[in-house]
Amino acid sequence: MFNHKQIKAFTFDTGGTVLDWHTGFKKGFEKLEFYEKSGFKSDEMANLFRKKSLEIITSQGDEELVNFDTAHRMALEQILKEKKIRLDKEDIKFLYYETPANLKVWKDFLIPFEELRKKVLCVSFTLLSNRLVFLNSKANKINWDLILSCETLEVYKPNINAYLKTAKMLQLNPEECVMVACHSFDLNAAQKAGFNTIFVKRLHEWGHDTKISIDGKYDMVIEDFSELKEIFD
Repeated sequence: MFNHKQIKAFTFDTGGTVLDWHTGFKKGFEKLEFYEKSGFKSDEMANLFRKKSLEIITSQGDEELVNFDTAHRMALEQILKEKKIRLDKEDIKFLYYETPANLKVWKDFLIPFEELRKKVLCVSFTLLSNRLVFLNSKANKINWDLILSCETLEVYKPNINAYLKTAKMLQLNPEECVMVACHSFDLNAAQKAGFNTIFVKRLHEWGHDTKISIDGKYDMVIEDFSELKEIFD
């Protein structure tokens, strides 16, 4: 456990830790009756869509950056080509542009989050584009103190410079920040930058068959956000 007295900011991964992308993506494919059209199950396509888009967004260098909206489009185009599936332009745009903008917040998040905001700065430090984090946060009534999208930072996690730049923009030292995420790749990079770390077990992030992989040692490992109250009690 870190020293809570030195903590001034909690930075949150948002796409999977706060928002349920799997259910949202699955519903998007279901709305288009994707299985009937292609023979591929909606939950499997949702996970493939996420996997490919996440790989695109996190494997970027320093030049010709794309945001998550573009990564979603690229990932969907790859899937359709590989699976030899044909969709019209309207359906393609619905899947890559509208569906990711209509996600629901995990049920355990909002109440503990509002309590935490009374004590520390709470920041969305996210791979999501500005459009996606704004629309999803507004729809789910998530009142961030600040949104720092990697699109704004112009450097994408897990590049260590994204974390160092975030701390600098908050006018804090890395050790005064906590990275909260359900992904080890995010937390491991945050640790290297000097952040404190909290791993959230999202048991259904990838659907009912989600396999939790904790690939590191973190300051806290929690089942849900209600456990955050222990930090400041």
